Amino acid sequence: MARAKGKNPFLSGFLTGLAVGLALAVAVALLVTRNNPFVDKNLEAASGTAAPASPAEAPRYEFYQPPPASDTAAAPAAAPVPAGTNYYLQAGAFGNAADAEEMKARLALLGVEARIVAVQEGEKPLHKLRIGPYQSLDELNAVRARLTQGGMETMLIKIGPEEKP
Repeated sequence: MARAKGKNPFLSGFLTGLAVGLALAVAVALLVTRNNPFVDKNLEAASGTAAPASPAEAPRYEFYQPPPASDTAAAPAAAPVPAGTNYYLQAGAFGNAADAEEMKARLALLGVEARIVAVQEGEKPLHKLRIGPYQSLDELNAVRARLTQGGMETMLIKIGPEEKP
């Protein structure tokens, strides 16, 4: 079969495929985004078809605002802290005493003295690493902030006068 002189079927097929692909991509993009420049917005509103909300018309959400305090409603009084209440920071609880000693050494490098409290939980002993005691929360929060900066997570433990640390 002889082909016409000067015409390349590969090039014409490639260009035709490229044009069809581009047209399909534009059609899909317009369909997905519903941002069709060829449709009159006034005509769409009159026909009852809902246009998507523009960012200016999007719903606005606001953070919760507590109701204003009134003089008739009394705020609940904070429970008084009993004398002898101590606060501790717990830096971890370990099943292995060696792990607790290693964490105690890491805390010592940060300038914090800790002690290990062995507690029997079921059949296995649990080694809790406690820092403190602190009588004021200000002092405790200062130490906690220093530990957080050093990459240590701690948990606040409140022990009353009738409990043993």
